[in-house]
Amino acid sequence: MRTVKGTLSAVAGAALAGALAGLARGVRQPGPVLPGDRLVRAPVATRTLSAWFPAGPDAVWPWLAQMGAGRAGWYGVDLIDNGGEASADHIVPELQRIAPGDELAASTFGGPPFVVAQAVENRALVMVLRSGHGRLRTSYAYVLAPQAGGTRLTARLRMGGRPALGAMLAAPLVLAGHEAGQRIQFLRLRRRISAR
Repeated sequence: MRTVKGTLSAVAGAALAGALAGLARGVRQPGPVLPGDRLVRAPVATRTLSAWFPAGPDAVWPWLAQMGAGRAGWYGVDLIDNGGEASADHIVPELQRIAPGDELAASTFGGPPFVVAQAVENRALVMVLRSGHGRLRTSYAYVLAPQAGGTRLTARLRMGGRPALGAMLAAPLVLAGHEAGQRIQFLRLRRRISAR
């Protein structure tokens, strides 16, 4: 019995150490200060990804402005992000007005919405998501910059607060899933923008 308890303790300790190491790698991710970074001052995890798009910021922005579950979708994994409904493959004029305070559903399955914190046309869209208990706060920023005849679109996720132990243990898996989803979103956005 003592050996089983010792083994379980060692496994739990190793899992916690792995989770904390994964979080630490996320916090130390290099990069410039972006809009929205100050909304989560002491992140427990950060992920930044960027991609080049073959159009100027004025052609990329409309796709971002219309995002949201039940709106134009998130251009990611539609089964998860948009209840199985395909994300829009065109610009939807009635969804182009976006302003601080607007709520964008994270998914059609419920849960807290993203709240727009900053919307600067052709430059930045920053959203905040709070957990139901207010323990975890997340900022999500999309920043557009002209680059080489196109646009460099950077997406940054910052998670802060006091996550529960279970959330800390799951963090490396969640962050890996987020990164895969972000890459899918960029790929699908690039296809849509290139087709115009």
